Amino acid sequence: MKSKRPIDLPLSQVIKVNSKSPIAIASILHRISGIIIFLLIPLLLWMSQASLTSQESFDKLAACFADSVLLALAVWVVVAALLYHFVMGVKHMLADLGWFEETDSGRLAAWVTLAIAGVLIVWSFFWIVV
Repeated sequence: MKSKRPIDLPLSQVIKVNSKSPIAIASILHRISGIIIFLLIPLLLWMSQASLTSQESFDKLAACFADSVLLALAVWVVVAALLYHFVMGVKHMLADLGWFEETDSGRLAAWVTLAIAGVLIVWSFFWIVV
């Protein structure tokens, strides 16, 4: 008798299968953006505290931004992850309401939200880094 239990696939095969679906790509990137946001929360809290403590500490933080491209890139990564996570969260909420649940409409919604998130991420790069 043939077993109906799921098979553990190697990671390379999982990536090969999922790289063809925009729905899977959007979902995986949504999870990755959530992890990035979670891991960089301490940076956001430190910057918030430094900017609100006093005018002097705010000026020091502003000087750090002026001098450090690395800090500006770290902030951009957080903002990009937040923008992507927000756009995909709206897509998921619409799916929870019953929209874009079919395969074709879900694929279209994934492409549209990937495009919107891409435009916002590029815009945020020029806003923060450049």
